Amino acid sequence: MIQRIVDIGGMHCAACVQRVENALRAIPDVTAATINLVTNRAMVDAPESVSDDAIRSAVANAGYTATAVRATTAPTNPHELADRLQAIASGYRRDVLLAAPFASVVLMLSMGAMMMHHAPSWLNTMLLILTTPVMFAGRSMFLGAWNATRNGTATMDTLVTLGTGTAFITSVVATLAPSLLPSVSYPGAYFDSASTIISLVLLGKWLESRAKRRTAEALTSLLELHPSIARVRRQGEELEIPASEVVVSDTVIILPGERVSVDGSIITGTTSVDESMLTGESMPVVKTVGDTVIGGTLNTTGMLVVRAAAVGSDTVLAGIIRAVERTQASKAPLQRMADSISAVFVPIVVGLAILTFATWMIFGGDNATSMALTSTIAVLIIACPCALGLATPAAIIVGSGRAARLGILFTHAEALERLRDVTTIIVDKTGTLTSGTPRVHDAIVVSMDEAELAPYVLAAERGSEHPLAFALIEWASARMLSSGSDLSADDVTAVPGRGTTARFGDTRVRIGNAAFMEESMFLIPPALHHASEHFASQGWASIYVSLQRAVVACIAVADELRATSRESVRALTDAGITVVMATGDHEAPARAIGAQAGITTILHSATPLEKFEEVRRRQALGECVAMVGDGINDAPALAQADVGIAIGSGTDVAKNTADITLMRADLAYVLPARRISQDTVRSIKQNLFFAFIYNVVGIPLAAGALYPITGLEFSPMIAAAAMSLSSVTVLANALRFRLSAD
Repeated sequence: MIQRIVDIGGMHCAACVQRVENALRAIPDVTAATINLVTNRAMVDAPESVSDDAIRSAVANAGYTATAVRATTAPTNPHELADRLQAIASGYRRDVLLAAPFASVVLMLSMGAMMMHHAPSWLNTMLLILTTPVMFAGRSMFLGAWNATRNGTATMDTLVTLGTGTAFITSVVATLAPSLLPSVSYPGAYFDSASTIISLVLLGKWLESRAKRRTAEALTSLLELHPSIARVRRQGEELEIPASEVVVSDTVIILPGERVSVDGSIITGTTSVDESMLTGESMPVVKTVGDTVIGGTLNTTGMLVVRAAAVGSDTVLAGIIRAVERTQASKAPLQRMADSISAVFVPIVVGLAILTFATWMIFGGDNATSMALTSTIAVLIIACPCALGLATPAAIIVGSGRAARLGILFTHAEALERLRDVTTIIVDKTGTLTSGTPRVHDAIVVSMDEAELAPYVLAAERGSEHPLAFALIEWASARMLSSGSDLSADDVTAVPGRGTTARFGDTRVRIGNAAFMEESMFLIPPALHHASEHFASQGWASIYVSLQRAVVACIAVADELRATSRESVRALTDAGITVVMATGDHEAPARAIGAQAGITTILHSATPLEKFEEVRRRQALGECVAMVGDGINDAPALAQADVGIAIGSGTDVAKNTADITLMRADLAYVLPARRISQDTVRSIKQNLFFAFIYNVVGIPLAAGALYPITGLEFSPMIAAAAMSLSSVTVLANALRFRLSAD
């Protein structure tokens, strides 16, 4: 199964989206298809057996064009989306510049003739000539309506075409054969309505397309982070080549002030790297030989020589872009309501327009024909579902982009909506609440000094990859600074689950847990036994060291609570969220870390299955549960949770399958992610309100509900302005959410 991105041309409203989605889903073996109206982009899940031509054909049969089809793993042109949206905006701008001058003249001549109550006989002919270029400027709408009708459906273009087409054809008949329609043969007929409506709709589309481009800048800005050129060293020669041509194991040179072009490890050089695009953290990170650098981050000070480890679609930045694209193409549950309405909306509006026409023809009296036509056109125009189709995707694009800038990746829109409802968060301990890197907290040494013991510990643990060994090496290295001596072990043997043995000439050293010492028949001195009990009360693990047959040290090793964890837990609790810790660690260290973090509900010694069952148990009680873990041993619980949040390094993003990925390993980013979810859902609801209120209030007014009471008519031109304003309002509200967050 592969996921493909399809750029689609010609869509204008929610009904268009619904039609194209249905056409794509009708392709055999296609498992999913979703479309984002803001970017006019579809995300299609289908096996390789479904060809790109089949996708293009389905889109074409629905009456639209598939301008590009590519796999999500294919390289993304950083300017392609911006250029396409700019081209759409430029096209509408050209049509507006064509239509507006002619429409303005038509409107002035018509209003002048009506104010003077007199007009020359040639006026309507002149207005027909002037209106014709305006109708040509709106040709895309008429073509869209024709394609929809040909496929047995109706869209926004259908409503605009029915409204303006009716006004124009009626006016043409009144001009060329006035005896057929004497009631509308007055100067101007409906030429002013037809030309002004088309001009206003085109103006609204132009403003809308410009706003769409701004909402899509979140993805464009991510794409532009990746350098287009890389400087590589091949066969002793430095070459500048397209970044897409770099291969794994290439030697890449990164100069100060340049963005890193690949994921890799530093061979030569020391520098500070700005990783804010990855983690949201503004402070540069010091990098030196052996450290990992990520493509798209900014090298600030020194020159680096990097060995490429991941290129193209395998880089972290490519993974981030895929996550953002998936989120922006997916649909939030709230949008399902809009989709279900849009599926029947246009036919209902057409029915209301027919009812409006019939009502005024029957009860309109002497002004029946004029009122029937004017009201019907106004109903058709004001009810266009543009804003309905833009309400949800505009908010999702802005919300996901805002999150990505903080290093928070939502993998689909449902998670973006769902996170706000979370009432309980279950967190893993190691690597989530804690740093995941054990440190020596204390050491009790008898019969000798720490400086004397340190060389034995360093030599025995040197070369081990066990996390506890790193802590012991760090501790021993610090004490070696004062002793200056160094030893080399003759024989080092790791005993799984117990510890390490090493031989230094005639001296045998053992480093490990209490069970290891007891199995070796070594007696632990009372002082070290008491030290171990104290360490256990603090949640620290005890590691013993013996020389020959004498146990001479007890070293306390423990993972440290992250500096932000306690504050993060308190902030989540203050927000009304229950925080639970679930860990595979033993009771003493689990409760010690829980106490430090301010967590009272603790599930210790838990297997991955037990974490999974805890999530299910709380869901059965009606709680909305989020699981925060490292995405490995927590995988079952992450999958079962209403929202799974993977917390870890950026190098995990390309393979992570959680609902949300925190690029920076810090629980502090959970609450900002929830706030973004709240803001996004609030923006969606506001947008849907704006979209619906225009129709709920506007359609009765357009139908002439106030005319019997006040004598006021709702002009089709006002309806066109209101319809365009509704789309612009929705997009402006989404952008307001973005600007308020920046």
